[in-house]
Amino acid sequence: MNFLKIVLFLSFACLSTPILSQSTGVYEYWLDKFLLPSLKQKFNNHKVIDEIYVHLKSKIPSVMKIKKILNEDKQAEFSEPAKYFNKELISHKTSSGKKKAKTLEKLLNNLENIYGVDRNILLAIWANESFFGRVMPKLDALQVLSLLSFSSKNRLFYLSELIYLIDFAIENKNDVRELKVSKAGALGQPQFLPSTLVKFAVDYDNDGTKDIWNNPSDTLASIANYLNKFGWDNDFEWGYEVRLSENISCYLEGPDHSRSLIQWKKLGVSRFKEKDFPKDDLKNSYSLMFPAGIYGPIYLVSKNFYAIKKYNNSDLYALSVGFIGDKIKYNNHDFFKRWDTTENFTKKEIMEFQEKLSAKYDVGGIDGLIGHKTRRAIGIYQKDNNLRQTCWLPL
Repeated sequence: MNFLKIVLFLSFACLSTPILSQSTGVYEYWLDKFLLPSLKQKFNNHKVIDEIYVHLKSKIPSVMKIKKILNEDKQAEFSEPAKYFNKELISHKTSSGKKKAKTLEKLLNNLENIYGVDRNILLAIWANESFFGRVMPKLDALQVLSLLSFSSKNRLFYLSELIYLIDFAIENKNDVRELKVSKAGALGQPQFLPSTLVKFAVDYDNDGTKDIWNNPSDTLASIANYLNKFGWDNDFEWGYEVRLSENISCYLEGPDHSRSLIQWKKLGVSRFKEKDFPKDDLKNSYSLMFPAGIYGPIYLVSKNFYAIKKYNNSDLYALSVGFIGDKIKYNNHDFFKRWDTTENFTKKEIMEFQEKLSAKYDVGGIDGLIGHKTRRAIGIYQKDNNLRQTCWLPL
């Protein structure tokens, strides 16, 4: 990564700290004087770099429009939790997932045998990321990643992703100018970042290309490979919706408070409708998860839940994957406990709350995500200040 640091040091030493509100002219100057010459050096004057240069220059007129898109501050998984579980959308994903489970049965059997990942989880992720390949990202990959390399707080990260993208395109014989991404820089049906694409994409059918854009077998194999590498274990369920005894507070959530299901049962944690936990799972370790504090369903989740979070670091995303996977597999009911209406918060607002709490409590980082450490910090803050313990914003 020394190359990346040198590029960033030289460019930002000559420019004031770039932010997305800067003029198009400053971006164009950075493009001309720093990024493209540096890429030529990195890729030994490969002809694709000249093509990238011409392409990015042709996109200059649309820079302000793309900046506005990249500046949008709200994403569904970080706003009101209940909205993430739209019944009609969940039903649509579930019914389509069941159809895919039948038509792709042989492929899914093979993938389970090779990677040891539940097929229904693969289908649920595929549904969430691109609705089985029907809804694909439309933003120009080179433009988005170059703008993020120039102007985001994580410049080094995105410059690295841009280099991964070019590397992959050269090796896989893709026209990098044609590749599309989301505003976060993710590609294809599984919505992989370029680095994830390079590290985890699979050419399942051995046709010489890792095609996560048009090929369901490569797409599902790549998702399975990713989850396998991050510790998915088919001997565990991903999670159970539970109800608690009165002596268990919401600030006891998190994997650092894990216990076996036997121990949770002794503490008064139970499933709904008199269901017991499966006998072969009783000795396995699970932790409490309050995705909306006390304002929504409560779960016991296993390490598989956290493997899903490696895919997308949002509790609500991981919960939706498990929920849809269960509905495909078991034709499960909806949540037993309803989602209450809560306030929406932008990532910026959440980061301000985290900044305030972090002076005394462990919020898990100032990242704009209401993860388990932030929820727990809120709960402990409320306890310390004799407030109602909700483990949710506002304080």
